[in-house]
Amino acid sequence: AYILIGVYYLGTSRWPSSYHNKRVLFVTAHPDDEVMFFGPTIRYFKSVGQVFLLCLSNGNLDGLGEVRTEELQRSAKQLGIPAEHVKIVDSDKLQDGPRNLWRVEHVGEEVANYATHCRPDIVITFDSYGVSGHPNHIATSKGVNYAYKKRIICGETLIYQLDSVNLIRKYSSFLDCFISTSSKIYNIASLKDIINIQSSMKRHKSQLTWFRKLYVIFSRYMVVNTLRSVGL
Repeated sequence: AYILIGVYYLGTSRWPSSYHNKRVLFVTAHPDDEVMFFGPTIRYFKSVGQVFLLCLSNGNLDGLGEVRTEELQRSAKQLGIPAEHVKIVDSDKLQDGPRNLWRVEHVGEEVANYATHCRPDIVITFDSYGVSGHPNHIATSKGVNYAYKKRIICGETLIYQLDSVNLIRKYSSFLDCFISTSSKIYNIASLKDIINIQSSMKRHKSQLTWFRKLYVIFSRYMVVNTLRSVGL
């Protein structure tokens, strides 16, 4: 019964209709974050507005920065994000790695600089736990909040954060759809979009370890996103 309920909700979403035809900026920490976590929401806004992507590092932890940059560009293309709407930061201040401290001021500065360029109506990023607890994800969330509170991005810009969930829900795939529909804001990918998201993940060949292949199969973030607003 739960499987049938989950399938029933595929392709549904809950956002204000006034959010159509908006410019939406996704702020992530690493190449592959866009598809591992935000795929359903990217696909939703691709269908009703314009999508921009700011990735705060090139994923150079293992010396693969150039490779992962190219992988992100291919993934973004698969998701439907134009190349000119993608920026990948390569800064000494924002190097990939759980032991590398990202100061909120540096994150906020990068966000504000790119926001000046793309003029987003909505910014979407991680919440305070960052889905996996990765320090770079958490710093990304804090940096966006910093930019918002300091008004170094437009005060009219709406900020949304991707919900982190417990481990059971995280790996319940589309079975989590039923629970997620109780959220004020959610996006559940259609079957077509799920296939697209999985194809996008395959563009990150350097990251396709056995456990990430399992992630693609079981993670609810490949199927459903729930979000909450900041400051509303």
